[in-house]
Amino acid sequence: INNFYLIIISLGIILLLLLLIGIFKLRDDIKLNLAIIFILIVVTVYGFEIYFNIPKKTDAQIAAKNLGVSYDNRTKKELRDDLRLLGVETLPNMHGYYWMEENGFASKNGRIYPLATVSNSTTILHNQSGFYPVVEMDEHGYHNPKGLYLENKVDIVLTGDSFAEGYAVNSDENITALLRKLDFKAISLGKGGNGPLLELATIKEYAEPIKPKIVLWLYFANDLNNLKYEMQSSILKSYLNEENFSQNLISRQDEIDSVLMSYVRKVWKIERDKAKESNVKRERLSNNHLIKILKLYNLRTINNLIPTPTHLKSQPSDQDVLPVFREILNKSSLRISKWGGKMYLIYLPAYGRYSKDYDHNFSLSDRDFVISTATELDIPVIDIHKEVFAKHSDPLSLFPLRLNAHYTAEGYKLVTEVIEKRIRADGYISIESSK
Repeated sequence: INNFYLIIISLGIILLLLLLIGIFKLRDDIKLNLAIIFILIVVTVYGFEIYFNIPKKTDAQIAAKNLGVSYDNRTKKELRDDLRLLGVETLPNMHGYYWMEENGFASKNGRIYPLATVSNSTTILHNQSGFYPVVEMDEHGYHNPKGLYLENKVDIVLTGDSFAEGYAVNSDENITALLRKLDFKAISLGKGGNGPLLELATIKEYAEPIKPKIVLWLYFANDLNNLKYEMQSSILKSYLNEENFSQNLISRQDEIDSVLMSYVRKVWKIERDKAKESNVKRERLSNNHLIKILKLYNLRTINNLIPTPTHLKSQPSDQDVLPVFREILNKSSLRISKWGGKMYLIYLPAYGRYSKDYDHNFSLSDRDFVISTATELDIPVIDIHKEVFAKHSDPLSLFPLRLNAHYTAEGYKLVTEVIEKRIRADGYISIESSK
């Protein structure tokens, strides 16, 4: 990041020197015209920058107003503080994506890479529908009621990212909760930010010990991009490269909670120090509106002229991850079949497929690759684009406030109905129904 600004400043100085040298050799009328043009350019550029820096309502706030939906304008921190006044302590909803660059944590029993958040904690999910879902985590830090981890007594386990975790809706409106209402004993092992390698690790650490009858692998359009990042973790790669590798996380919850609470306390201490100490002047300046205007922050952001952290520049290419993804799917399916389970791949489409006005970074050809790969591996596929959204008269209504986000409660309900229809058609009878 420092190199980025050094290059920009150097180029600016060079251009300024060239301009000054040229001006001395020009006629007075040309100098005047150039000065006028220069002033007009500066005024125009900074005029746009000032305009973009004026605080505006977010797209979600505007959409909520237009749709007549109430909207909670508080930040997460403000809500956390308000809940604390009511006697409710909340923790961040941490997950494996958080500490990928650090490759986990040092602990008393060696390095450990947690896959979920603190057990039995209360956390706040994102505000996408006008409210913040405040949810309870189970004894292993996943979004479920407690007491479900019983060997050979689980019908369905979901693995995936924030869609599997149930973002944007209340705890009784996500896919796993709806499956439980249909008399399936279901557990969500989904966490926001998960990609294929974290999902393989999750199957090994938490699904294999309880041996569910069915594993629903929820695939979303950004999973291949996530895999590029996950491949940089030596611990996560061990799940792929070593057949019997395990951290035995399901039996190390106290240790996991200890390292995560240390992590949270460290992060919160940094936040408090920044608010109190005078040596954070540079941080305050970098966030000051005037400094942002002088640095043309908004115009640079719009045109993608912002510094990129080094670790995001060293990811594998698209072609590098495709065979890795295939191998992960294959190993996951084989591992599940060894305990007598069955894996389904659930393809979840993104908002950009249905909105003409939204430009997303996900290739629509990824769907063909993912579905064809699963089919070649004899993994049953449930294509939610085909079964739900393509058939719907208004697919954008299945996204909160009709914006780019997760699914609405109605969207999750329709997804669940398709899943139930398919597994029942395949002859599966839930543990509860077979009693």
